[in-house]
Amino acid sequence: MKITGVQIRQVQVPRQHRTIVGTGVDTPVAGVGDAPTRSRFAFLLLQSDEGVCGLGEWSDLEAGLEPAALRGPLESLLLGRNPFDLEAIFTAFPFDRSTRCAVDSALYDLMGKALGVPVYELLGGCYRPQVEVSWVVYIRQPELIGEEIARMRDRGFGAFKLKVGSRIDHDETCVRIIRETAGPGARLKLDASGAWTLAEAIEYIPRLAQYGLQAVESPVQGRGAADLARVRQAVEVPIIEHVWDRWDYVLELVRHQSVDIINLFPEGCGGLFRCKKVLALTEAAGIGALLGSTVELGVGTAAQVHLGVSSPGITLPSDLIGPAMYREDVITQPFAYEGGALVPPSGPGLGVELDLAQLERLGA
Repeated sequence: MKITGVQIRQVQVPRQHRTIVGTGVDTPVAGVGDAPTRSRFAFLLLQSDEGVCGLGEWSDLEAGLEPAALRGPLESLLLGRNPFDLEAIFTAFPFDRSTRCAVDSALYDLMGKALGVPVYELLGGCYRPQVEVSWVVYIRQPELIGEEIARMRDRGFGAFKLKVGSRIDHDETCVRIIRETAGPGARLKLDASGAWTLAEAIEYIPRLAQYGLQAVESPVQGRGAADLARVRQAVEVPIIEHVWDRWDYVLELVRHQSVDIINLFPEGCGGLFRCKKVLALTEAAGIGALLGSTVELGVGTAAQVHLGVSSPGITLPSDLIGPAMYREDVITQPFAYEGGALVPPSGPGLGVELDLAQLERLGA
């Protein structure tokens, strides 16, 4: 199989509501009537000489990033290449990690379609039948959070992650509301998004732990391995941190015994191929993992689900909320949650196909 064509399509899709994360005491709080944001996405279509197309996604594009401008450079890199040659293609990959992720996904999709197997078979096989999802709650007014949790609880979710890092009194009010609404058996993580100082993290985590916490993510500014280790030693709640695509940072977290769990995801690490390598490192170190998110649409979510079901190291509910956070999708059969979990599509490759009419209607 050889790659014979490269296409890139862009869309804009509205979210259900604004998504605000912690930045410290001046963090705004989303309220009633706040207009939802629109997220930009791009999709990579890699054509092959066997007549199949591999799909990749640039998720929730940052301002200034224009994947369409990469078509020519990607053609120079990929045309004529065998999609199975992952090491050769990625050893000197000249683009950012989001582009690497899109290419990685499309290559895996092509490989799975060529072999007639789902992508999870290429990643180690089906270790579990589904990926349990932790519904992510952003910084909002408390009454909105109560309504949101009740709605998602009734849809079958039993795990939640609350973004904190505004004022501690507001954070505690929201944690209490989630616990009261979700019930004593719900699993609850907090994500401070690096908003707290070292002293604040050590003070605030025990205060919030009275409501029953599964873990706290990114508790300290700078996310330094030594500071994370100090927080972990000072509190009784497990600590989570993002690892992205920095090998040196992963090794620093291991060396300092900084975390109990890592947060990784294909966009952050640069694709499924890199994620599996990071998971091998952390599994060897006895560190658990969960799948974070860039709040993907259907193509990106499919890649995440294939990674999740094939990876024993994914030990906590993951943050795959895109199918319910966006008002529309661009795949022909959008994902639906089953008891707060996602199952992989059954078809070959990623198992999803683009809805061309939706692409045209939502085109940016």
